[in-house]
Amino acid sequence: MSQPSILQMSNIQEVVLKRAISMLEGMKCSYAIIDPLGNKHGLLAVKEPTVRSSVRKHPHGERSHYVRTYISSMMVGNVVEVPFGKYDALDVQSSSTSAAHKMWGKGSVTTTINRVNGVLEIMRIL
Repeated sequence: MSQPSILQMSNIQEVVLKRAISMLEGMKCSYAIIDPLGNKHGLLAVKEPTVRSSVRKHPHGERSHYVRTYISSMMVGNVVEVPFGKYDALDVQSSSTSAAHKMWGKGSVTTTINRVNGVLEIMRIL
């Protein structure tokens, strides 16, 4: 369990907790409640929360910075080729459209993956 953040419950918290437990037991429900002090009430088992640790291929913001260096000065009608470099083609495409969306709005660019030349072709349309 995580460490409790308070030393004691207020009277109103105790009253509400007792009322909730009374209602659950009156309805013959199974329950598990962890109060603010970390005490468990009820018969159900409580599973510890799992901490997800996602392993990133690249540091946060790296791809966005990479594609912004190519597209930040684009004007409507311009076409830019962004090399895949060390990134996957779909990752470059995703980062490019996301950055364009943030800079110019939804639907501001159209893209195509050119695997022969190893680039993402981007055209600003709005």
